[in-house]
Amino acid sequence: MESEEIIINIKKETEKILEDCEYSAKGHFENAKHWRYCNYVLMFASIVSVCGSLVFVYGNLDKFWSGIIAISSGIATMLLVFLNPQEKYLSHYNSGNRFLTLRNKTRIFLEIESKAMNTEQQRQTLKELDSKRGSLNETSLPISNIAYKSAKKQIEIDKNTRYKVDKE
Repeated sequence: MESEEIIINIKKETEKILEDCEYSAKGHFENAKHWRYCNYVLMFASIVSVCGSLVFVYGNLDKFWSGIIAISSGIATMLLVFLNPQEKYLSHYNSGNRFLTLRNKTRIFLEIESKAMNTEQQRQTLKELDSKRGSLNETSLPISNIAYKSAKKQIEIDKNTRYKVDKE
């Protein structure tokens, strides 16, 4: 392959990494938002149902409803422990930030650093960036289909992930 053709292919692959990072970061942030809301809802349900069951028990009110509320409290608490939405929120949030970091490094390589590098240096940097992307994909939780679709809509339709200077 000719040197100029190799450089063009390196640029294309680098742009693919940029795009992957953009979608992955946004998808992880969308998933993090979902798990944060899930955590709040389950915590609220758990607290309210515990308080409600205590009111029923100590208020000598209907034992049937007291039991129902106590069971719902147990279910909400069990879901909090089993699903662990706070941990999933943090995992997705951190993954989103790591993908943004990789995107920024890749963009700087593409726009600035690659222009001062020879072909072999560009190849090596591309391999490092690709390896980092693969590592992030392996260690990150999967993105839900809903989060992916929301991220795709925001990126492709809203165009809210672009910098002002890039729009000019």
